[in-house]
Amino acid sequence: MDLLTTSTWVWTACALVLAIVAWALLLRPAARRIESLQRRGLELADSHSRMLDDLKRERDLLGGILEAMHEGVLLLDARDQIALVNPSLRSTLLLPATVVGKSLAEGLQRDELVELVKRARRSGEPLADELAIEGLLPRRLSVRVNPMRRPKGALLVVFFNVTEIRRLESLRRDFVANVSHELRTPVASVSSATETLRRGALEDPEAAQMFLEIIERNSERMRRLVEDLLDLSKIESKQYKLETEDLDVGTAIERARALLQEKAQRGRIRIDVELPSPSQPAAADARALEQILVNLVENSIKYCPPGSRVLLRVVSEGERLLRVSVEDSGPGIAEADLPRLFERFYRVDAGRSREMGGTGLGLSIVKHLVEAMGGSVGVKSRVGFGSTFWFTLPRAGLISRETASAPYATDASADASLSGAVPKAAIGAGAAPLASKDESGGGEAVEPIALAAPSDAEASD
Repeated sequence: MDLLTTSTWVWTACALVLAIVAWALLLRPAARRIESLQRRGLELADSHSRMLDDLKRERDLLGGILEAMHEGVLLLDARDQIALVNPSLRSTLLLPATVVGKSLAEGLQRDELVELVKRARRSGEPLADELAIEGLLPRRLSVRVNPMRRPKGALLVVFFNVTEIRRLESLRRDFVANVSHELRTPVASVSSATETLRRGALEDPEAAQMFLEIIERNSERMRRLVEDLLDLSKIESKQYKLETEDLDVGTAIERARALLQEKAQRGRIRIDVELPSPSQPAAADARALEQILVNLVENSIKYCPPGSRVLLRVVSEGERLLRVSVEDSGPGIAEADLPRLFERFYRVDAGRSREMGGTGLGLSIVKHLVEAMGGSVGVKSRVGFGSTFWFTLPRAGLISRETASAPYATDASADASLSGAVPKAAIGAGAAPLASKDESGGGEAVEPIALAAPSDAEASD
């Protein structure tokens, strides 16, 4: 029995030793491989998670870029199905969010765009064209179609809003045409008069005097036109500076009346003034304010019939502004002309304005100068009931010297239509004032702000 028990223990011990040896030789390496596989699995999962995070960040970045772009972006797949539209394009073309997944023809309903995409697919090259968008807010869009390598057959269509560029180009063309038109008549008159004098009119003193007056009058007209153009250029190029100070508006009005009193008397026009009591100072540039008043009053004098009255009035407009108006009892201006009165070269009666020496730029310069001083300008008129041109100025003490002397950031679209009032522009102006002689025909010399002559008569009654 003892021998059997001993033998059993021996065999058990041998089996245990063999099991340990087998585990050491076979199972332990397998366990290590399993542990290694587990570690690699965890690393792979971590790498996959990091990759997903990177892809998400990249997606968010691209999404943010597309959302922030002012340009419209459209992505088409190989079947011309809309795969992506950024918010700018949806806003521009008023597209619903459900447009993604629809065909180009169904989603945008723009035949010219569909045709441009077809041509880009046939050529395999980038193509560009312009689209006109009609409606309440007409726009012009420059469209560029770019074939993509990946995904195969996809097209990227980018839309650029060129409405403002085309508008400015149109303004430039109109400006050149207007200047050419304004110069053509005086140049022809001077040339014709000179030729007539050369052919013998000099022998006749009376005829020679008449032709010399024609040359002088048209030369003066061209000089005023060129100087007014230079003035506008300085204002719009931010080379114009105003020295804003606290001024008594009544003093400026009385000075303007004195300068134009003789001309008014020749036309039998009465100039009256109504000022508040006590006087109300404004923050303005002295010469700019004087020139504005001279321009507006002279317009009224030019176009009012004999026996008319011109009234200069100053009233408070709220706590921050003074309103200066020039009212006349002339023939008035048609309502259809009011929105364009402050545009360059716009005249209600072009023939009569040129006859009286107007350049078509005076009211545009008035508008710029008023806005440069932080005010606004407007007009009210009815045919047969006279006209009222008005402008506002900040009260004295409301504008810091630093703000007042800042460069004048004029609006490039200075000729925007204006029916009642023009929004206030930034305060300040560019370039040093230019002096000139008084053109009113009476009174002492005046140094208008960058204007060689008082106003033109392009839009007065």
